Amino acid sequence: MSRDFPALIPAYRELKKRGESIVLCTIVETEGSTYRKAGARMLVDGSGNYHGVLGGGCFEGDLVERAGAAITSGTPALVEYDMRGDEDLIWGLGLGCNGLVKLLLEPLSPINDYQPLSYLAGAVEERREAILATAFSGPQIGRSLAIDCEAATDLGLNAEDNPELTEACKQRLAGGRSGVMQLADGSRVLVDVVPRQHHLLIIGAGPDAVPMARTAADLHWRVSLADHREDNPGAGHFPGNVRLIHTEPDKLADAVPLDGVSAALLMTHNFNADAGFLRSLSVAPPGYVGLLGPTARRAKLLDELDDTQQEALKDCIRGPVGLDIGGESPASIALAAIAEIHAYLEQADASPLNLQPSRSAA
Repeated sequence: MSRDFPALIPAYRELKKRGESIVLCTIVETEGSTYRKAGARMLVDGSGNYHGVLGGGCFEGDLVERAGAAITSGTPALVEYDMRGDEDLIWGLGLGCNGLVKLLLEPLSPINDYQPLSYLAGAVEERREAILATAFSGPQIGRSLAIDCEAATDLGLNAEDNPELTEACKQRLAGGRSGVMQLADGSRVLVDVVPRQHHLLIIGAGPDAVPMARTAADLHWRVSLADHREDNPGAGHFPGNVRLIHTEPDKLADAVPLDGVSAALLMTHNFNADAGFLRSLSVAPPGYVGLLGPTARRAKLLDELDDTQQEALKDCIRGPVGLDIGGESPASIALAAIAEIHAYLEQADASPLNLQPSRSAA
């Protein structure tokens, strides 16, 4: 599943509240160069409004019409857009993606409890790792099986009746990538990994933390902002979806469940406060702990910790944070820092794409 799925949840909640019929559009397979890959999703409501983007504008207009037909029929459908021709006349739009995109259109309403979208939204909001397997062709089209670490949920596909599919889901739950498999009856299934939403903890609510929080929130990460000052005049400048926390440095673990933090940034600009928060983080450090300021300041901060705390943090500490992109403004520093954190979380090396082999057919 794509990392921007959380952006669809508010629209889904509102449409469900109004009891409207919608269509969940999911890319299930691609070939060649395409704007999005398998697992990317978009919502279309009965009025033709869409939320999310799948083709960068290449086929959304046509897709909205097909979604309207799916709402009318009440049956799922597989559609494809083949843009691999060399002509400049594909649909008369001059499209240049040069790839094939297959999408599953699933009409959802109160009748089917908006499944499997309800399950997906719940898993993301509760930060549960899960697998959603959905048949997109053959006799089982539109039926799903969801599996997390606690249970299997029958959304049209039963775990006991599909042992090979169930095992494939469990294997991917233990650490794997989304993929396609075929059932014995010929149905093709997208086995989609639903990852935990990234959670960034920013410590220090100064003005320079505002672009940091905003950039992370724009990436649909969960963002928590902790500060030791009870009356912080800058608190009102942060995005509304950022959780603001007041805590003393030695109480951090009580205020924030550290085992759910993906990465942390210390930027209080107060040496003693940073040292105190660093001690608290050493109890259960995330894999990335970033420190603002020069290398000398990082060394002095670590000298404030005992041997056990230093040992716990030695593989996590990054300081100074960020990629070398030039620029000294708060916005530039935020871009550099969030880019480095993004690369860490996605296990990427942050090297220029033009120096890498083409991934257009991936």
